Amino acid sequence: MKFYKDDMKHNGLNIQLIEVAPINKTSSHFVFNCLVVMYRRYFKKYSFMRETIGEGWKYVYPRYKLFITYLASNADFKWRNLVALKSYVKMKNLSVHQLMDIEITELDNPKVFPKGDAQYLELRQEQLIYPKIVVAKIREGVSYGATNMVIVDDMVIHHDLFDCNYDRISEELHSRAKINYRKNKIRWLLNHEKSVKITKAAVFVDACAENYAHWLTEVLPRIAIFCLEDRYKNIPIIVNDGLHANILSSLEMVVGGERKVWTLPAGRAAIVDELYVTSVVGYVPFGRRKECLEHSHGAFSPGSLAVLKNHMLSMCNVVEDNKAGRPQKIFLRRNSDTRAMVNSSEIEELLIEKGFVIIETDKLSFLEQVKLFNNAKQIISPTGAALANAIFCKPKTKIAVLMGKHKDMIYRYWLNILAPLQLDVSYVLGEIVKNRDLGIHGNFFIDLKDVLNLLQEIEE
Repeated sequence: MKFYKDDMKHNGLNIQLIEVAPINKTSSHFVFNCLVVMYRRYFKKYSFMRETIGEGWKYVYPRYKLFITYLASNADFKWRNLVALKSYVKMKNLSVHQLMDIEITELDNPKVFPKGDAQYLELRQEQLIYPKIVVAKIREGVSYGATNMVIVDDMVIHHDLFDCNYDRISEELHSRAKINYRKNKIRWLLNHEKSVKITKAAVFVDACAENYAHWLTEVLPRIAIFCLEDRYKNIPIIVNDGLHANILSSLEMVVGGERKVWTLPAGRAAIVDELYVTSVVGYVPFGRRKECLEHSHGAFSPGSLAVLKNHMLSMCNVVEDNKAGRPQKIFLRRNSDTRAMVNSSEIEELLIEKGFVIIETDKLSFLEQVKLFNNAKQIISPTGAALANAIFCKPKTKIAVLMGKHKDMIYRYWLNILAPLQLDVSYVLGEIVKNRDLGIHGNFFIDLKDVLNLLQEIEE
């Protein structure tokens, strides 16, 4: 293990990062990374290249990994049973500590512009039920970087909202695992080499932790409800290696300066004598296993998000603040080549006339984003990770999400996250007009008159 103290400070807090079994960067890593960059920059926009390279990757790489597996004859690669956390707890008769009780939320239908497009959201009165959130202590658990699954003996433990018959996981795409969903089994295509033995730790690594929205809605709230519990104040935690500076800043605000934080690189293992596993607090599937199946739009624990929000705001109050220059009406500019509004400049001109301020969140620190969103009263934004900051908004804040129209779009994702926090969520939908072959990631056009109708509605 390599120990080092990070020199980043935030509100007087210091965080000690412990890097476990760092990967040695070789020339092959450099070549591979260059190929990935070339693919994303020059070839991904072409459907033919995406399909060819995608199918080639799915066919060749797993077979290469399996070939290496057979050569290695290592017990780490054997087929294992997939077991939900609650099933494992019952099987082993483990005692658990409850952090959150069952949560039931009644959702109203959001406003949709143009009104004729309300069908895309499958409008219905809906009751969201989120299960209890508990902490289980597992003996001799193996945690891998970039996955929230835990290996114990002949089993791989997954969280209770995952269903291998319906959900495809990121680990399959990256050939870290192969799933036989018919037999409910998984074959881990990584071994425990260069693993490190740890006496005691809580695991919070996740395949999607590097994505800001997934971090704020699925990973950080889970860390918060664990770390704010007195009985766990001395337990080190394990998170992904290589997280963005803003993500680390948010982590600092939750864990403080005394608790050890261990970072685990993708593909490397930590064997923990006493491994604390917390139930998932939010989940949206990475992909569908079968195209004919309805895709989940995500489930989230309002109580966990509220705990995170209240803690962050209490930390912000420690810092001297000046709200005078902070806008109440903001538009979030999306700086991305995918899911971009092709007429963004026109929308921005209109909104500036109506008193909105254009914001680029990627130029702000985490703390600045928390304060900005908590002070806002009206937020308009194309769908994107930056909108996850809306969990820090005050109740009754009006939030409008701009999205393209596509049959596979998970429209209710933002509604499921934000509406239970008493935020007023609306949608403006537009036609996908560029890069249509990218599916839900194609660029789209928003009609100005629909934005005007939205503004009239939210002003009233």
